[in-house]
Amino acid sequence: MPTGFEEIQHQELSRLFGRMVWARLLLIPVLLALLCWAAFTDPAPWRRLAAAPLALAISAFVLFEVARYERRGFDRRSIPANLSVAVAALAAVCVVTGGLQSPVIPVLFPVATFVGMFLAPRLAAALLAAQVAFVWGLWALQARTALGAALPLRALEAPRDPATRLLATALFTSLALLVGALFARAARCAFDAMLRRALAAQEEWLRAHADRAEELTALSGEIAHELKNPLASVKGLAGLLAQGAPPGKPAERLAVLRREVDRMQVILDEFLNFSRPVVPLTLAPVELGALCREVAALHEGLAGQRGVRLAASGQAVARCDGRKVKQVIVNLLQNALEASPAGAEVALAASAEGGEAVVRVSDRGPGPDPALSARLFEPGVTTKASGSGLGLTIARALARQHGGELALRPRPGGGAEAELRLPAGSDREGRAA
Repeated sequence: MPTGFEEIQHQELSRLFGRMVWARLLLIPVLLALLCWAAFTDPAPWRRLAAAPLALAISAFVLFEVARYERRGFDRRSIPANLSVAVAALAAVCVVTGGLQSPVIPVLFPVATFVGMFLAPRLAAALLAAQVAFVWGLWALQARTALGAALPLRALEAPRDPATRLLATALFTSLALLVGALFARAARCAFDAMLRRALAAQEEWLRAHADRAEELTALSGEIAHELKNPLASVKGLAGLLAQGAPPGKPAERLAVLRREVDRMQVILDEFLNFSRPVVPLTLAPVELGALCREVAALHEGLAGQRGVRLAASGQAVARCDGRKVKQVIVNLLQNALEASPAGAEVALAASAEGGEAVVRVSDRGPGPDPALSARLFEPGVTTKASGSGLGLTIARALARQHGGELALRPRPGGGAEAELRLPAGSDREGRAA
């Protein structure tokens, strides 16, 4: 059970039960008037003997419950006790006021609704079964035995006074409709209140979680920043040692040390980019085709070492921060180069599509891992043995900061295709820039 559920449920049921207790005070005079009318207009003496104690018992119970609720409030046993008594009292009133011909019969329906809504499944099923058994018991008594002839009220029997019978039926049917409508409205209000409180609690939890995550991100960013200085010192010392190291194992080990320090610095830089708040954009028209060719030229040496060909083509103008978009394209191109086998080609293509400027970076590597396809942009998720899992996360965050989107999907024929979509800029502005 979620934390706080029982407390919220208890409070709202208490309010609903309080309304039911006070509403019952308005209904009791109607039932008592019917009992008195039945007792003094019907010649059967048993009806008078039964009506008086029944009226007193119902009045005493209702007044006791009002006083108890005002003094102690709501507890878990209040609803089962009240509904059990209500079912029994209503059955007794039906018997005294005419059996199946009683005008009180329609009131059974809202009471059954209360039972089904408020009680635990087993108790609700037992009380509903008791109500059904009571109805069929009345039918058997009145249809199959001579004793049943004594149940109907003489004043309501047709053809003696059909107008009185119709009036009583209309009155109690209206009463049943009123009770049902009032209860349904009260239940709706209670449901809305519980939903509002649950959503407010969820928002509060999410806010606290976000604040805590922000604190941890800031703290981890500070730790990463503090680690950069010792790493720079280690790298410098390794460089000095490498100058005087004899060839062979010592030089190889120092080279490995420097490479690992370089890798740690790259990871720390990525983490600092991820942990820093997103700074405001400097928007201007940028020709993405030219930016792709610039990024490709910067990586020609790395591509040549890997035996991979680079191709940049197309043109499209986007209104964006060129420095940040360049960072995104560099990240995508480096991922493509690392994934590509020797002899393959990595293509950068810019195009204008509708109201968007699009850059696609395509490779012929193994493609995205299907097991990780839904989590590729989550922090820490990576398929690289030495990756930090932050590059794609930062790239998508930068794309969305522009109002764009970044997607990574399998490429037809093998490989992967990264697609960066940005809001398009003006061609005239792009040529002027």
